[in-house]
Amino acid sequence: MATKAKQAPTRTEANAPAESLIEAVFAQVTQFWTAVPNGTGPIEVEAESGNGARVSVKIMASTGASAPGAAGVEDDAHILLDGDVTATFNMDGHHVIALIAELDLKQHFPNTWKKVQKVLDDGGRDVLKAATFPDDIRFLHPETKPFHFVDIVLQDGGQMNPPVPPAPHVISKIAEFTATLKHGGTVQEMVDGLSWLIHLIGDIHQPLHCVTHVTPQHPAPQGDRGGNSFKLRGTPNNLHSVWDSSVSFTPVPDEGALAQAIIQQHSRQQLAADLQVTDLEKWARSSYNLAKQFAYGPLHENPASPPKLTAAYLQQAEKIGRKQAALAGYRLADRLHEIFG
Repeated sequence: MATKAKQAPTRTEANAPAESLIEAVFAQVTQFWTAVPNGTGPIEVEAESGNGARVSVKIMASTGASAPGAAGVEDDAHILLDGDVTATFNMDGHHVIALIAELDLKQHFPNTWKKVQKVLDDGGRDVLKAATFPDDIRFLHPETKPFHFVDIVLQDGGQMNPPVPPAPHVISKIAEFTATLKHGGTVQEMVDGLSWLIHLIGDIHQPLHCVTHVTPQHPAPQGDRGGNSFKLRGTPNNLHSVWDSSVSFTPVPDEGALAQAIIQQHSRQQLAADLQVTDLEKWARSSYNLAKQFAYGPLHENPASPPKLTAAYLQQAEKIGRKQAALAGYRLADRLHEIFG
């Protein structure tokens, strides 16, 4: 990792605890990084010290591709660091969605999958790397941040059908990358476009990627940033991170097995009516409605005393997360067949 020397800012009493916590996290993450022999993708670290300092860090380093069932640190495993600092590693549901699409294409449209596989092979990427590529480059290309979500405003007493904000957002970029793949391009353009399409179809099905809650605590236009600013008691400590992990809240040693289990639980036939809907804005509004009813609906935000999620809430979130993963996987397969079939 390249570093750039610069004069250290003056440390104040207000920011010293957080700075010390960040230093502790990164110093000790390097010590146990060897515990991930097969590598990993982006790692989200939520850390809190004994004196109340709290930081949220996303480490974008990647040392290789993790195949389903690979050895390494288990997803959602808690690693105790020195001095009351705990790091939490969350499963990336994008892998499961990509694997659902792969299994579905191999069963129903094997020739389409061969063409998809060729794009990946030519670009030197497997389907799991492709699924998380847009997150891997996010810090290097901050201009891509708006591609991952669409901030449809949820406001108490507000519009029932609030407008979609101006592009770029996840709706517009799915359409753009679909067009790129249809028209063809260089090897790099094709593998990057495919990676973005795999990833963004996952993002648009995560309810908190299609909403921002505007409240007195989180005024317009930014709102609560899709639940990122909605604080919770416990770990994860914000609403968005909970729903990012909603495909499974327990460690998953084999993502391929989970993908197969979700297919069995939510078959293509059971979701036939939903799969008839191909309008991207309708996909986003469906996610928005799920966020409104099930993510925000049962909760009362209180920054002074953040709520703690109940077992019933988490059970419902996982149920929704798995159905959304199935929908995303089948819709991704259908779109890839439309492009390459």
